[in-house]
Amino acid sequence: MKKALPFIVIVLLLVVAVSVVGALPGSGWKSGQQVQNVGGANAQVVLTAYDQGGTSFNCGTESVASGASVTYLTDVDCPVPAGFLGSAVVSADQPIAAIVNVNNKGTGLAAGQYQGTDGADVATTIVFPLVKNNHNGRTTTFYVQNASNSANDITATFNVLGNTYTKTYTGVAANAMVIVSPTDTTPAMPSGSGTVGSLTVVGTQPLAGSSLEHETNVPVGENLQASKSFTAADGATEVYCPLYRKNHTVRNQTTGAQVQNVSNSAVDVEFTFNSNMGTFGPFNANIAPGASYTFFAGTLPGIPNGALGSATIASTGPVVAVVNDKGVDNGVTRVTTYACFGSGGTSVNVPLAKEFAGGNTTGVQVQNIGGAGTQVTLEYKATNGNALTVMSKGSVAPGTSITSWGISNYPNAEWDVVSGNPAAMIGTVNGVVVSGSSDLAVIANESSTNAHGAPSNQDTKNYEGFN
Repeated sequence: MKKALPFIVIVLLLVVAVSVVGALPGSGWKSGQQVQNVGGANAQVVLTAYDQGGTSFNCGTESVASGASVTYLTDVDCPVPAGFLGSAVVSADQPIAAIVNVNNKGTGLAAGQYQGTDGADVATTIVFPLVKNNHNGRTTTFYVQNASNSANDITATFNVLGNTYTKTYTGVAANAMVIVSPTDTTPAMPSGSGTVGSLTVVGTQPLAGSSLEHETNVPVGENLQASKSFTAADGATEVYCPLYRKNHTVRNQTTGAQVQNVSNSAVDVEFTFNSNMGTFGPFNANIAPGASYTFFAGTLPGIPNGALGSATIASTGPVVAVVNDKGVDNGVTRVTTYACFGSGGTSVNVPLAKEFAGGNTTGVQVQNIGGAGTQVTLEYKATNGNALTVMSKGSVAPGTSITSWGISNYPNAEWDVVSGNPAAMIGTVNGVVVSGSSDLAVIANESSTNAHGAPSNQDTKNYEGFN
């Protein structure tokens, strides 16, 4: 792994102003990268972009204070050519966390966010629980990066409807990436309604990856879903999903959890939904090796409309999972995806949380995945120097979740203000540290319907917090 500085690296997908980005519909696609210094001292952060042939582009070095974050815009900070589509390595002399925002703002309203892969978490086998091939007009495209300094032979195997379909890429350059599409397999994968499955990718060198679910064939992309890949080390027999719901709010936001078996034998899975309207389940499934199964709130029996909470997945063998969330905002479909957690931590970093007066606002959803109740503390640190610390008014019970939303309107029924001026947080971009005495799983969910009105109508997007 190439390291410009002596600490950790994060690997990312980068795009800039292309007409068609690896099967993404329409034009105007770009990416931005938010990097947070989660160390205890000032950090020197370096971002290097790589095209698909492995040619590198220096995107600059930034000095970032402890707990703060910096944004790299591919079309502004990286000397890449028009139409660039590639990958990146971020390195620093302090621990860092990074997310990527892919969008077509200015052309359409689509956007998605995903978590960058820590250089210590790459592996020769990565998996993706959810694949669609023109299922209800949606397709998943995958971006797989060679996370090594050597050439890499990469084989992708799709598992759909009980059958497998493969594609091999040979001699992928160091730090470069390949685009893996369900339309490129041999034999050809079936297309259309019901073509939902999973993907396993194997390399001769370590890999990292991300997925983008998009409309299959439209002139302008209006929504996008993004997520990271998993490794076998991410598999667990207890998996936690902080946000799960059915027909929640006037936007009828509803979720489905896609669970993939990452073991070598069939597993029995129990899915339990702990909500504001009670506990539902467990719902059961048996999943073959490498295959996946969907627990969709809209069809699971007994769950009432308006239910909001978190989910727990128990399995007889290691599994991984993602959650898809869909709603309709101002007549426009809004969708997002996040990866569920096989473990958590008592301190979790959220690199990007917005509190915009005339744009998007980020909600932080925190699930207690430990064995005891805990108070939850959130420390917001804005790029303009403002800060706010809030604490849950009561203990958050094991398995349940709590949401921080619209911080500039605090205090409210769920949160106490410990320090700072909430009103001063309007218009800020923040890094957030979430902490408690019990292990936590955290996601950041950015919505175009912000806490102050004046929605931007941009697509909803979210990503996972960093332990």
